[in-house]
Amino acid sequence: MGPICFLSDFGLADDFVGTCKGVVATIAPEAPVIDLTHEVPGFAIEAGAEILQHATRYMPADTIYLAVVDPGVGTGRRAVALRTGSGALMVGPDNGLLIPAAGSLGGIAEAVSLTRPEYQIQPVSSTFHGRDIFAPAAAHLHAGVELSRLGEDIEPETLVSLDLASLETEAYGTNIARIMDIDRYGNARLSILEEEADFDYGAALRVDAGDGEMPVRYVETFGTAKAGELVLVPDSHWRLSLAINKGSAAQALALKVGMEVRLTPEGGAGDGA
Repeated sequence: MGPICFLSDFGLADDFVGTCKGVVATIAPEAPVIDLTHEVPGFAIEAGAEILQHATRYMPADTIYLAVVDPGVGTGRRAVALRTGSGALMVGPDNGLLIPAAGSLGGIAEAVSLTRPEYQIQPVSSTFHGRDIFAPAAAHLHAGVELSRLGEDIEPETLVSLDLASLETEAYGTNIARIMDIDRYGNARLSILEEEADFDYGAALRVDAGDGEMPVRYVETFGTAKAGELVLVPDSHWRLSLAINKGSAAQALALKVGMEVRLTPEGGAGDGA
């Protein structure tokens, strides 16, 4: 197998990531680990799923994806491993986190519930399945263990599904989106793909994130905006983001993941046109 691509919401302040990588190195010392990100917002399954799906464009075909954003750890939710149509493997919680990426990799060809204790770290903690179940499973797969040996077969259609949100449109061309993620610069990634936008670069719009409307301009790059200007810009995931050039839109507008954002082209409802 190729590398293990590791995504989580663990952050880097604690020992969680390092411990998981130590487990991998013990079981599969030759396995390269790509740290995709460990700064997914805490418990934000949708944000993690979107990042994981986007990453599939750039990883080797035989990658093992180890993804842990797991607010249901210790409950009845299943721990699973999947084989995709492309041959890539995926390990993580059955909460929808893996599903959009699996769809981008040809769909789910095989799925198992990770129930075999001999492929886990014992005793299994009720709060850290990343270390005790998911990391060992990814490492054993890299070491050549067959997927079917890790647990019981399950039907792919029984997996928890997750459809990444897109836009809704109201009268007068108002687009309604949600904030999917906020990056370290304070840019707010919206649930609107660039290809779905029905306006051109340079268009003037009004944005309402719950505290009244304000003007925003749709630009192709930050360089075309003035410092401190609020803009709408396509990001590297081809989603539209609210941003302030050389500033933080999240801080200035008190934006948070999950908030609803309304975008109305100038000339739409509310401005007398």
